[in-house]
Parts: sequence; C-alpha cells; structure tokens
Amino acid sequence: MWRDKQIKFLTENKFDITQIINVLKQDYSKLENNSDRKILQTIIQDFERENFSLLSTQETQYLTRNPQTKWMSYLIHRYKFQFYEDNQQMPDFPLYLILEPVSACNLRCPFCMQVDEKFTSNQEMMGMMDLDLFKKIIDEAYEFGTQTITLTGRGEPTIHPQLGEMLEYCTGKFIELKMNTNATLLNDKLIHQILKSGVTDLVFSVDSYYKEEFESLRVNANFEKVVENIKLSHIERKWINI
Repeated sequence: MWRDKQIKFLTENKFDITQIINVLKQDYSKLENNSDRKILQTIIQDFERENFSLLSTQETQYLTRNPQTKWMSYLIHRYKFQFYEDNQQMPDFPLYLILEPVSACNLRCPFCMQVDEKFTSNQEMMGMMDLDLFKKIIDEAYEFGTQTITLTGRGEPTIHPQLGEMLEYCTGKFIELKMNTNATLLNDKLIHQILKSGVTDLVFSVDSYYKEEFESLRVNANFEKVVENIKLSHIERKWINI
C-alpha cells in the first residue's frame, strides 16, 4: 500500500516513464552480460505493464539527477539489490559497501554511541582507516562488481585528513558514491573535493531547523556554522555543474 501511494505521487509529478523505457531499449544492445540482459528485459516489460515497483523515491531521484547514460546500469543494480533482499539471498560479492573512514566524532549527540565513554576512551576503537587499506578495499570492490559505496559509520568522515584523496580514488568507479556528514568541519577546499569526486548523495545530519533544538541534539555543533556550510556546499555544487 505504501509503495502504491508513492508511485501515485511520482505519477502526479509527471515523471516520464516513456522516456525511461526508450532509453533502456536503446541501451539493451550494448549489454554483453546475458544475466544483465535478462534483468533489463524484465525491467522494461514491468514498466510497459505499468509495474513500477522498482521505482521508489530513491530510484527516481537518481534518474532525475544523473545523465541517461547511467540509467541502465543503475536500474539493473537496484533490481539486483531488491531481488537479493526480497528473496533473502546473498550475492557472490557485496553490491553495496559501507566504509568507515573514521570511528571518532567531534559531536556528542545523546542518541549516538559516541556518548558512551567506554567506547570513546578506547583508542583502538577511535582510529582512522589507513589510506592504503582504503584503496585496497576500493580496488577489490571495483573488480568484483560493487556498485555503491557509502562513507559513513560511527564517526564523522570529514575528520580524516586524507578524505579528499579517498574520494578522488573512488571517482568514476561506482554508480553511487555517498557520504554522510554533520557538516561542522566543512570548508571551501573540502567541499570542492567532495563535489568534484562525483559524490551522488551528500547527506547532512541535521535534525531540526530550530537552533535551540538542533544544538540540543547535535551537541557541540553550532547551528549558524552548519547552515553556512550547507549553503556553501549548494553554491559550490552549482559552480561545479556550470
């Protein structure tokens, strides 16, 4: 029922499903992998039968924000992701990886494990990922077919002094490259590195648009500074896309 309502909402927004079908049909002949060809054929047939169960808000937003050259690969990836989840099966190699560049955080949000001193006082638990290890993981993920990477976890990724190099190393290797940040440590250089790397989803951890409530939840964060950094990210994104 929830998905039906969501699809109706997307239809009301006049999302052009005919355009998607035409793009997928044009790209069908480019596929050499027989398994992927079968999946794409199923997707096309489902769309022609007005079965849009593959298209949640996440998928439609991706299609809206990214060029048509990426649509086929992305939808095949999302089909596999849903298939394995729905059928409680495991792929031969992960389709999606969450990597934690940093375990530490500069905030002490009351709902987060970072407030547990037994956790934060253990330096072995508060480390940073070595750049060479990060590159090794990325190389294996790229070689064996991982399509999505998210940089997040227990800590704040922007604390890592080599985050820019990590993002640059991921550039062009994945359909989706995501990152979560509390936006407190962003600056011109880091924002430029993030956006130039081709990050497809940059998630800001902001829980309220009221200063007092926000700062009570994101302890040690400054509301005005976070808003300024988010605005700066938006301005930089527009400049890079010109």
